[in-house]
Amino acid sequence: MLSFPVSFSSPIVISVSILTAISVYILFGPEPKDRRKRGYPGGLVNYGNNCFANAIVQCLASSSIFIRWIDEHLQNNTVAKILLDLIQSINGERISYSQDSTVATLIDHMRQPKWLSPFEQQDSHEFLLSLINSLTYKQSIQSKHLGFASCLDCSDEQDNSKSMMITESPLITPHPFQGLQATQLQCTECKQKNPISVSLFETLSLIIPERQVSNSGTLGIRQQRNFTLQELIGNYLKSEMITNLTCSKCKSKGNLPHRKITTFSRLPEILCLHIIRTTWTNEGLPMKNTCHISFPDLLDMNPFISLSRLLPANIPPSQTNKKPSNAMYRLNSVLVHLGGISEAGHFIVYRRQVDKNEWLSISDDTIRECSELQVFASMAYILFYERIKK
Repeated sequence: MLSFPVSFSSPIVISVSILTAISVYILFGPEPKDRRKRGYPGGLVNYGNNCFANAIVQCLASSSIFIRWIDEHLQNNTVAKILLDLIQSINGERISYSQDSTVATLIDHMRQPKWLSPFEQQDSHEFLLSLINSLTYKQSIQSKHLGFASCLDCSDEQDNSKSMMITESPLITPHPFQGLQATQLQCTECKQKNPISVSLFETLSLIIPERQVSNSGTLGIRQQRNFTLQELIGNYLKSEMITNLTCSKCKSKGNLPHRKITTFSRLPEILCLHIIRTTWTNEGLPMKNTCHISFPDLLDMNPFISLSRLLPANIPPSQTNKKPSNAMYRLNSVLVHLGGISEAGHFIVYRRQVDKNEWLSISDDTIRECSELQVFASMAYILFYERIKK
């Protein structure tokens, strides 16, 4: 554990001190030339407890969609400049790198104060959300009445018809992680459907259902059930009952429950799936859910877009039958948390090399080749999928 005098405890001073001490080693670790000869990206040294940030940066460095977006749209953003310089150095696109572009300086320049100390262990998913916020917070936000067609993947038309029953929704200049989901409440008494509500999402946090066990064989061995990623997405979209609401049509005597229906209307270019692995004991203590979630290399999201479930009767049939122009995704990187909940643990990454079909296992500055079997057998915490271009 590092300790510093009180007068030197500010995050920026600490970061500069550490960066000076470890100098060039901060970015690539040992033997960078040998790694580059083998086509490996650079590693990131863990100089305290920053593996949570190292892992996210490596995942983003493997995404050609993200790299292109940050290069084209965020020239005046300091966080974006630091991140892009860091990614280009990692991927060997720069002969040399700036010592000002490191994970420590990236954290120091992020907006939310809780990320200003790079020496505290944090959660990779929370860091990703904070990083996206830091990259996009200056972009203008407009409140606009959206037509149904404008909320679809498959349409470029700007239909502002109020008969489409779309409620007010924030419309932000799109970035690769940004998608839209649509929800609607339906009275269980008179079947009246409320206006469709459209909301933004940047990552999807998926809950692992309660484990089901079964007795198998003559010895009565209890087997724990695993799940597929598609099952978790389906569970995320499962209808739920909302109580204590009054229907605007029948006034629902007795406050009968409303059914809440959710689906996706516009999918992001980068689909980030966060698997919630924290569960709780009967005593109220946190523990890690180690259930294996199997995930595919190619993910078809078409089965999870069922707009006809939401639509009121006055929506033209031509729009209810529309499907996204392309809802196929390819796995790009997998972030894994090692260890339990009570201890700090460690974050590692399996990433596909840009424009290649080869996988690497990355733990801070340690980089190794790995097999697809190792990748798909891992206990995924965050999965990054990229939309396949036609």
